[in-house]
Amino acid sequence: MLKRFLSTIVIGLGLMLNQACSADGFQEGVHYQTLAKPVVTSDPAKVEVLELFWYGCPHCDSLDPALKAWVQKLPSDVNFVRMPVVFGRSWEMHARMFWVAKNLGMLETIHEPLFNAIHREGQRLQRVDDVVAFFERYGADPSVVKRELDGFATESALRLADARVRAYGIQGVPALVVNGQFVTGVSQAGGEDQLFKLLDELIAKSRQK
Repeated sequence: MLKRFLSTIVIGLGLMLNQACSADGFQEGVHYQTLAKPVVTSDPAKVEVLELFWYGCPHCDSLDPALKAWVQKLPSDVNFVRMPVVFGRSWEMHARMFWVAKNLGMLETIHEPLFNAIHREGQRLQRVDDVVAFFERYGADPSVVKRELDGFATESALRLADARVRAYGIQGVPALVVNGQFVTGVSQAGGEDQLFKLLDELIAKSRQK
């Protein structure tokens, strides 16, 4: 009887360890967080991977090339989305630039050049005139950019993004959210290589739900 009881405990502990620690050693609460209340994603038919970032963040800039290479290999049932975060006054203009670029269909055109302008060319891009000049370099109409920077679509996007960011409970960037439920980052995952392994695992985990 005692032997059977001890055997049951050992099996139970083994199951608990398997649930807490993945094949690659990732642990919930250590390498990623699970939100108690998942956030609705942009396309429920697909697994969403959301990057929360700031153009002025050197860590976001450093991650971007590897992230882009990883995204290009994602299967068709995974939807990758970016969202700028506003944690300070200087972050807001860069977020506005993101939403203007998206609304004008220019996001893929200016995304990498915007990182380069800030981190390699030393541009602050906080003044409206400088922002308009930046967009003009890539073919945008200055009057349209000026209008869109304070336009209804941009203001609405900023408010909705702020609400979602608060729901994710993140404290810094870059942060990655898988399927509106699992939240992680480079340092939390244990480095870039580990991050992408963890993201792949969380995508697979999301498919099982």
